[in-house]
Amino acid sequence: MKNIIMLRSHYPDTRLEKEATALIKSGYNVTLLVWDRGRVSEIQRSCPYRVKRFKLTVSPDSLKVCFYLPFWWLYIVFQLLIEKWDAIHAADFDTFAPALIVAKVTKKPIIYDIFDFYADMIRFPIFPKISRAFFARIDRSLMRFADVVILPDDSRREQVGPSNNEKIVTVVNAPSDIFSENSVVPDFISKSFTIFYGGYITDDRGVDIICQAVRSLSSVRLVIMGPCSEAYGSKLNNICQNAPNIELFLNWTPHEEILKQAVAADMLFAFYDPDIPNNKYASPNKLFEAMMCSKPILVNDGTSMVKIVRDQKCGLVVPYGDVEAIKHAILTLKNDPALCKRLGENGRKAYETKYNWRIMEERLLGVYKKWDPEQRQAGVNAHSPHRTARHRL
Repeated sequence: MKNIIMLRSHYPDTRLEKEATALIKSGYNVTLLVWDRGRVSEIQRSCPYRVKRFKLTVSPDSLKVCFYLPFWWLYIVFQLLIEKWDAIHAADFDTFAPALIVAKVTKKPIIYDIFDFYADMIRFPIFPKISRAFFARIDRSLMRFADVVILPDDSRREQVGPSNNEKIVTVVNAPSDIFSENSVVPDFISKSFTIFYGGYITDDRGVDIICQAVRSLSSVRLVIMGPCSEAYGSKLNNICQNAPNIELFLNWTPHEEILKQAVAADMLFAFYDPDIPNNKYASPNKLFEAMMCSKPILVNDGTSMVKIVRDQKCGLVVPYGDVEAIKHAILTLKNDPALCKRLGENGRKAYETKYNWRIMEERLLGVYKKWDPEQRQAGVNAHSPHRTARHRL
């Protein structure tokens, strides 16, 4: 097995790119089939894998997605029929469903990588509960035909259903370490206590809430960086009027720049509206980036992040939407540098021992070794006493 096709309907995506890079480093040839919805056309991205784009501009929140989905599925099937591949790595239901048909017809393995449970991610304006239940039933039924199911967090086992647990592998969405193993994470000193958020900005991620909290804290600096819809961007700009301590950069930003800002900040935050089913199981990259960078993180209750933050003692937890509680938590960290440093150090220790991408990379490669004769033979030879004896001779 040498040729892997990876499918994703949202691109660029740091998790997909990390997985693709890990496979390439291990000797596989990787091709990404992605839906370019207009976010990356103007961005020059260099990568070690081949990317084939289905170019059709549409907002992820638009109802047009439902109309365009069959065209995306036809594109997937067509590409799988003309490309040379040995296994399919499909991210989420909107790529897995059509790819499963081709995989079963060709009798080749398919990995179902669930970034988000599709039924709980989409928002239907008509009969939302019935629609979600319908898609959830189909998703769980088809999931049984996958050779392996990859989840970003153990808590999602409950979400996908117990019938699929025997084939599940957990690959946490941990970032690659930007610091060398022998270096010390630097302490960056800024003039103001700085809070940073970098990533997609949507109305269920509480960015407007923290803006409301920080606008009255003149000694605190808030930096928000990432793409968002025009309507939500207008809302944020209105909130942040006459608030010079809040800096908004509401456009796509390279991940390298996001990490630079995270390292320079004093704390990070990750809010997810727990009333949205998918958010309860959120295990965002932002949480693990904060741990990697030795930064305390502020998260909201009602999500799976709470258990990690409390178990590892790497941040604070507040009720979602509680502006006064958020203010209190920010000032607690600002006024107690020792606490801030201790939480950050706890996070870094947990990252190095439990949530490092190096560990997750080994789990991912272990999935592929099951079907790769060369990798299996290499593993056998590495542990063979006869091979060792010949080598000594």
